[in-house]
Amino acid sequence: MLSKLITLFILSATVSISTAEEMPTRIGHAYDKETNELLYTETHFEKFSGVTVAKSKVVYKDTSEEVFAEKNVDFSVNKFLPEFKLKNKVTGHIEGTRFVESKYEVTFVESETKPKKEVAIDIPSDGISDSGYDNFIIKHWEEIKEGEVFVRGFLIPSLTKFIKFRIYQDKVIDDEQGLLRVINVEPNSFLLRAFAGTSVLYYDKAKPRLRKYDGVSNLRDDKGENLQVTIRYEDTNNIALN
Repeated sequence: MLSKLITLFILSATVSISTAEEMPTRIGHAYDKETNELLYTETHFEKFSGVTVAKSKVVYKDTSEEVFAEKNVDFSVNKFLPEFKLKNKVTGHIEGTRFVESKYEVTFVESETKPKKEVAIDIPSDGISDSGYDNFIIKHWEEIKEGEVFVRGFLIPSLTKFIKFRIYQDKVIDDEQGLLRVINVEPNSFLLRAFAGTSVLYYDKAKPRLRKYDGVSNLRDDKGENLQVTIRYEDTNNIALN
């Protein structure tokens, strides 16, 4: 009888822990930048180590609430260069990274009809990839607020290499979501900037919590082109510590 009670307790605790870990921390609604049509939602399940994200899972759903993609991100090795894997089961688009000895292995598949790229590249000392930009902004929040411009190498998975980008504060605006601090992330090269444009991130004025994103999505359409989106985020007030 005692062993059964212990087993039930362990099972109950396991379920409780699993449920807590699966509590979403924020939800984003992604809209087409041209038409303002809802394209998808992204539900984030984040674990924090202090103020920065340690691990994250993102579940992408279409407008019918069907899951079509998922991304898992692990910052345990590097706060700005995570190991991650994104997979869109509808289009076959895959991208991801992992540390292999002294290299950073980058995997990219545009669609199920395209060949797989897998390249082990050198790790730059100033490198950032995927959602590592958010941890970077959190860490350097005060300097960015003071007007410092950071130039860092951003991983472009489709190119399997790092490109120099700059991160800086543009202005503070009064939005329907409140006072927001506008931070631009864009190629440092004028020519690349003219081609690729600027990603605009809107954080709370008082704290580094992302509220809105304007720019290129990491998801692609059925032609293999990155979606151009506006994503509005809302917190769920569930915080999980790693």
